[in-house]
Amino acid sequence: MNTKPITLLILPLILAACGKSAPRIAVVCEENNVGNYIIKWETMPRLEGDVRIYASTDPGYIPENTPAATANITDLRTTVVSNNPTQRYYYTVLFAGKHRVKTATRNVSLPGIQNFRDMGGYPAYSQHKQVRWGMLYRSAEIDTLYPASLQKLKNMRLKTIIDLRAPSESKRSPLKEKEFNLVRIPIDVGDLENVVKNIDEDQLTNDTVYHIVEQANREMIYKYTKEFRKIFDLLLDKDNYPLLIHCSSGKGRTGVVAALIFSALGVDEETIMDDYRLSNNYFDIASASQQAYSLPVPYQEAITTLYSAHTEFLNAAKDAAECSYGDVETYLRKGIGLTKDETRELRGILLEERGL
Repeated sequence: MNTKPITLLILPLILAACGKSAPRIAVVCEENNVGNYIIKWETMPRLEGDVRIYASTDPGYIPENTPAATANITDLRTTVVSNNPTQRYYYTVLFAGKHRVKTATRNVSLPGIQNFRDMGGYPAYSQHKQVRWGMLYRSAEIDTLYPASLQKLKNMRLKTIIDLRAPSESKRSPLKEKEFNLVRIPIDVGDLENVVKNIDEDQLTNDTVYHIVEQANREMIYKYTKEFRKIFDLLLDKDNYPLLIHCSSGKGRTGVVAALIFSALGVDEETIMDDYRLSNNYFDIASASQQAYSLPVPYQEAITTLYSAHTEFLNAAKDAAECSYGDVETYLRKGIGLTKDETRELRGILLEERGL
């Protein structure tokens, strides 16, 4: 996959209107440490006028009645105050009364759950489409939910949770809440706890860990086409949304599955890789690898590598698909069995127009 850095990693570039004179508008939404939302933007060329921000808990319907916040376009940012931390908000940002951009936070703050991210907002298939916000999520493992987190997931109308962990992993932290349709599709690539233990006992090096993770990702492509097909079958049923996919860290198996979904939706390779690497921001690697602090530095580095989202790890899965089928698109079609009609159907469910 293309690994060239881009300036705006999580800013979906929006062509806000058709025509040669349409401005380029980039918008990002971030939650601060007190639960309010900072919305930032850039426009090219520079626009004059005001920005009005409309909020809704329903990503499919954001009425433009009373704005939640207003600012001058030249301010480049504004704060939206939230009075209810158990609600997730989606925003329409209206520039100069005519250019609209839909946005939300990429990371969803849920106490007790790491790396919980909305997969929406990315440009897909064409410059006029993007992945719908509030439909598809990814995360690290979910243990028994804190009341506030459970309420927020209910408020987000989450219906289906796909657990990719092996039975031995899910037994350690089973999800007991019955409010969701829990579907277990085990993808067993080895228990991280055993690998961590072996780093200490067998003195595994950083290079060895690289090879272990890369090989695990290649094996996913070769061995788990039936499991991937089951995931796409669930995605093709509108009644399953909103839907969450998770594994232990939300980086490995979830990262490969997310990349396959994005590929089917027509998201470009660079954006797929950028999303994959966001696990480095939203998974607490230091906490997960704290047992390594007493080990020699080389073993600390090896454990940190195990929990990190390195470009080479996702590229190993991509290379395996290309080696067997020529490209990822053919792997989706011939390896997993996703037909052209199903691809169109999936895009109909998960894509929306970028310009409102």
